[in-house]
Amino acid sequence: MNQTLVCLDEDRRRTLHEQGWNGLDYVEVTDDPPSLCVHFFGPIPDGLTAANLRITGGRRVRDLKILSVQVNHADDPELDDCLNLTLDQKGDFSTYTLCLVSLPPVLTLEASAAAATAFPGFDPRYLCVDFRFRQDCPSDLDCKDERVCPPDLPPEPDLNYLAKDYESFRQLILDRLNLLMPDWQERHVPDLGITLVELLAYTGDYLSYYQDAVGTEAYLGTARQRISVRRHGRLVDYRLHEGCNARAWVCVSTNTDVTVDPAQLFFITKVEGLVLSEGKLLAPTDLQDAALSAYEAFEPLVDPSVTSLAFWATHDEIPFYTWGDELCCLPKGSTEATLLDEISITSTDGAVSTSRALHLQVGDDLLLEEVLGPDTGNPADADPTHRCVVRLTRVVQDVDPVYGRMVLNIAWSPQDALPFPLCLSSRLPAPDCGPLANVSVARGNVVLVDHGLSLPTETLGVVPTDEVVGACACEGAVVDVTERAGAFEPTLQRSPLTYAEPLPPSVCASPLLLQDPREALPQVRLFSVPSMKPEEAALLGPEVLDDPTTLVRQMQNSHDLTAQAVKAMLSLQTRQLIEALAPDAPLDADLLASLQTDLHRLIRPWWPRYDLIESEGDDAAFVVEEDDQGIAHLRFGDGELGLQPVAGATFKARYRLGNGPDGNVGAEAIRFAGLRQGLLDGVTLKPRNPLPAQGGTPQETTAQAKLLAPTAFLEQIMRAITAADYATLAERQPALQGADAKLAWMGSWYEARVAVDPLGTETPDPAFLEDVEGALHPYRRMGHDLEVVAAEYVPLDIELTVCVRPDYLRGHVEAALLQIFSDRALPDGSLGFFHPDRLGFGDGVYLSQLVAAAQAAPGVQHVEVTRLERLYEGPNGEIEKGLLPLGTGQIAQVDNDPDFPEHGQFHLVMRGGR
Repeated sequence: MNQTLVCLDEDRRRTLHEQGWNGLDYVEVTDDPPSLCVHFFGPIPDGLTAANLRITGGRRVRDLKILSVQVNHADDPELDDCLNLTLDQKGDFSTYTLCLVSLPPVLTLEASAAAATAFPGFDPRYLCVDFRFRQDCPSDLDCKDERVCPPDLPPEPDLNYLAKDYESFRQLILDRLNLLMPDWQERHVPDLGITLVELLAYTGDYLSYYQDAVGTEAYLGTARQRISVRRHGRLVDYRLHEGCNARAWVCVSTNTDVTVDPAQLFFITKVEGLVLSEGKLLAPTDLQDAALSAYEAFEPLVDPSVTSLAFWATHDEIPFYTWGDELCCLPKGSTEATLLDEISITSTDGAVSTSRALHLQVGDDLLLEEVLGPDTGNPADADPTHRCVVRLTRVVQDVDPVYGRMVLNIAWSPQDALPFPLCLSSRLPAPDCGPLANVSVARGNVVLVDHGLSLPTETLGVVPTDEVVGACACEGAVVDVTERAGAFEPTLQRSPLTYAEPLPPSVCASPLLLQDPREALPQVRLFSVPSMKPEEAALLGPEVLDDPTTLVRQMQNSHDLTAQAVKAMLSLQTRQLIEALAPDAPLDADLLASLQTDLHRLIRPWWPRYDLIESEGDDAAFVVEEDDQGIAHLRFGDGELGLQPVAGATFKARYRLGNGPDGNVGAEAIRFAGLRQGLLDGVTLKPRNPLPAQGGTPQETTAQAKLLAPTAFLEQIMRAITAADYATLAERQPALQGADAKLAWMGSWYEARVAVDPLGTETPDPAFLEDVEGALHPYRRMGHDLEVVAAEYVPLDIELTVCVRPDYLRGHVEAALLQIFSDRALPDGSLGFFHPDRLGFGDGVYLSQLVAAAQAAPGVQHVEVTRLERLYEGPNGEIEKGLLPLGTGQIAQVDNDPDFPEHGQFHLVMRGGR
C-alpha cells in the first residue's frame, strides 16, 4: 500500500466491494499466544500458507516467524471470518507491516523472496496492512494515527516589524510590492493599486491601535476607558459609582380632596422660556415645546405596593393646639405634639354625614413649619430654617373636655426629633401687645420625591441569531446546523440615566434624603417578547401590562390581522373571554386575571443589578455600564451567570433621565405638578418644596477609582477574626453608639462576647440584643461562640466643692451645675455631662474635664474636686492622678437618681454667693 499518499475520504475501499476485488482490511493482535487475526475485504482465499504472508518492520524485535496459518470462522453470520497467524514471538512497540504475496511453484525456497509477486484477485493498494503490538500499553488516546496534508509554508518575507501607524504600514506595503511587482510603475494617488495599499494601511493602523488599546485597558493603572476601570474595580470588590439623584420633600396644597396614581404624577421646577399657571395640573402636551434641559423633573418616591396618593384639602394648613395656654413652643428634641381637629360635614344624595377633618395616619409624613415671625407676626420674618419633616409613629384622636375642642395627638420617632425649638404662639410687641397664635403650623400632603423624568418606552432592537454549521459528514450532507443568540449589547439613546438607591423601609423621615451612591441602581427596566414579526412585537410592551384595554379592543377587531396573530398566542381561556366580551364593555376581573397571566408569560421583565456575579442561570438580570461619553451600555448574562437573551427576542426599555447635582434645587423651586395621562377637572395642585433637595452626587471619576480601588478591600471586614473585628462590625448597626468585644477562653473554644452601647438608653431591649447578634452571626469565625450583652456600666461617686461669686444666688448656680452634670438632654439641645450618648467604652473621667465644665457655668468662682472614685469602693488615687480610668467594655454611669443611688451619685458642696 502506498503510504505517501494521504486521503481523508477513501472511496476506493467502497469500490472494491462493487467490482469484486479483495484486499487486507485490518489486523487484530492477540497476546497469549502471540497471534494475528487478519481480516479481508472479501472471502479468505483458499490455500494460503505461511509462505504467502510476510511480516516486516520492527526496531528491537525483527524477523518475526509465522508458525501456523488457520482460518477462524465467526459464529455470528454478521461478522467476517479472519485468518489466524500464530507467531513465534511478540513484537515491540514500533509499526509492523503484513503483506500478502504469490510464489511461483517451480522456484526454490531461496529464490522465492526475490520472485514474489502480487496475489491474484487482490487490489495492489491493499496487499499490505500496518499494525502494532499495543495490547500491554493501555492509553486513553485514539490509537489511530491522524493523517493530514500539511500546507506548504511559504518563505518568510523580510519585513519591518516596527511599523505601527498608517505611514509606516503604507511604506512597508509599497516596499514589498517593489519586490513582488517590479514592473508596476503607476504610483499616483488615483491608481487602484495605491487605493488598495492605503486601505490596507488604514486597516493595519486600526488593528495596531486596537492591539495597543487592549494592552492598555488590561491593567487598572493604565486603563483609560471608564468601563475598563469599572470592571477592574469589581475584581477587587470595588464599585465605581455613577452618582445618584437628589431627593426632596414636596408639600402639595389642593382645593379639594383628590386621589392620584403616583405612577402618573410628576413635579417640575420653573421652565425657562415657558409661562405656566401655578396650581393647574400640567399635561405632557404642555411641555412638548420645552427642552428637557429647561427644567428639572421630580417623581413620587413611594413603596411599589402604594397604588394611590391621597391629598386632603384640610391638610394644607393644620394649627397646633396649646390646650388654651399662650406663649408656647415645642422645645428642641421634641417628639410629640397636639393638632387642632375639626368636624367635617359632607352631603351625599341628601344625606348629611359628619367626620373628622384630619385624616392623618401612622406612617404619614408631616411638615412642621414656622410661618410667622414670632416677634413681629410678619410672614416675611419667619425663619426658613425652622422647617422639618417628621414621620408619624402614633396618631390618637382626643377631645379637650375643658374647651370642647377635637384634637389629634401625634408622635414621631426620636430620630426625627426637632432640631430646633419651634414657637407655636407669642405676643406682639408694644404698643399692640396682643396674642399671636399659629406662629408655626403643620402641613400634610407631604410626598417624598426624587429627581428624574420617566420617558416613553424605547425599543432597543432584536437579539441577533447566529447559525453554527457543523462539519460535512459526506458529500452533500452536513452533520448539524444549530441556531444560537448572537452578541447583543444595546445602548440607551438618551442620557444621563437616573441612579437611585432603593427606598429602605423606615419609621423616620430624616434618613430618607440620604443615599449611598455605591448602592444606587440604574432606574431602567427592560422587557423582552419572544421571536415574532416586528409589527406583532410592537403591540406587546410594558404599557400593555399597565392597561391591556387597548390591546383587547384591537383583538376584538377581526380585520386587524396583526392583533389576531398576537391573540393566537394567548391561552384558550383568554381567547374565549375576549370573544365573549361586548365591544364597549369594561374588562371584567376574570378576563384581567387570565390576560395578565398570559401577558406575563409573553412579556418577560428584566431587572438591573450591580453585577452578575451572584446571578443564577435563570435570573433575568442585566448590568448597566456607562462609557466616558455617558452612554449607557447594557450587558446580559451568558446562561450561567444570568439569563442569556433568546435569539430573535425584541427588547424594550423604560428608564428615567436626570442624575447628579442638577437635582439639588433650592427651597421653593418645585412649583408645578402634572399628570402623564388623564385629567382632573376643577382640581388644583400647588406643590412646593419647603426644604432644598439634597443627595444629588456626581459620578465618580476614573482617577478616584484608580486611587481607591487597590486598597478598598482592606477597609471591608468580611469575617470577624479578632475581638476588634466583632466590635467594628457591631458598630455598623445604626442604633448603636459604640461596641466593645473580647475573646474569652471557655476551656475548649473561644467565645466572642460583644458589649453594645445603644443610643439614648442604658438598658437595651432583649429583642434589640438578639437583632444585633443575628446581624453579627454571618461574620462569625468558625469555632467561635457569640454572645451579645449590654455594656458594663460602672457607677461613680463624684463630689465638687464650688465657690460662688458674691453677686450670684447660690441656689441658681447649684441648679445650673446640676443641669450641666445631668444625664439628660438640655433645653438648648446639648447633652448633659453624664448623658449615655456622651460616654463611651473605656472613656475615663478626667478631673480637668469636670473642673472645666463646672467653671463654665455662670457665677462659679472656684471649683475643687473633693471626691472622684468608683461607688462603694473608696478612693484609689484618682484625684492625685487626675483620672478615674475604666477598662475595656466599661462605661461610666452617674445618673444621680435618688430612687436608684446605685446608678452613680453626684454631690455639690456650695459655698459663697448670697
